[in-house]
Amino acid sequence: MSPVNYPLLVDVPVVFPHGGGCSLTFPLKKGDECLVIFADRAIDFWWQSGGIQEPVDARQHSLSDAFVLPGPQSQAKKIGGISSTAVQLRSEDGKAFVELEPGSHGITLTTPGKLTATAASIDLTGEVKINGNVTVSGDVTASGISLTKHRHGGVQSGGANTGGPV
Repeated sequence: MSPVNYPLLVDVPVVFPHGGGCSLTFPLKKGDECLVIFADRAIDFWWQSGGIQEPVDARQHSLSDAFVLPGPQSQAKKIGGISSTAVQLRSEDGKAFVELEPGSHGITLTTPGKLTATAASIDLTGEVKINGNVTVSGDVTASGISLTKHRHGGVQSGGANTGGPV
């Protein structure tokens, strides 16, 4: 059996998990392993317009009608350290991940890099423990008392301590 040199496939739809208004996307780079499948019929009209379309011609199983499914891995490129107890969205090296453990319903977020959260509002319910310094550019309010605007009563000159916040 002799190898066959096929032409380069270009402008091929990539199949990312998608449904219900949500998508999981990720970057692809040269050398990533994938599975290429070929539609039974021409996909040109569907590719341009979506929905159910009549085939543009009668071709079948053509190199022109390919789809790419990224993800299959050879033994040479397989990822290691796969969790057998939790779902993970992770970097290939496993150093950064979001993990959902179904038994405890725990969610873990781990990154050796910077974590950035941007939202109009963030609500936390439950005890919060912070190991490290906290820097705040705005005000902090605790039990209705502003950190930057509160006053103390019972101030006396000398070495006496002030009273509690007013």
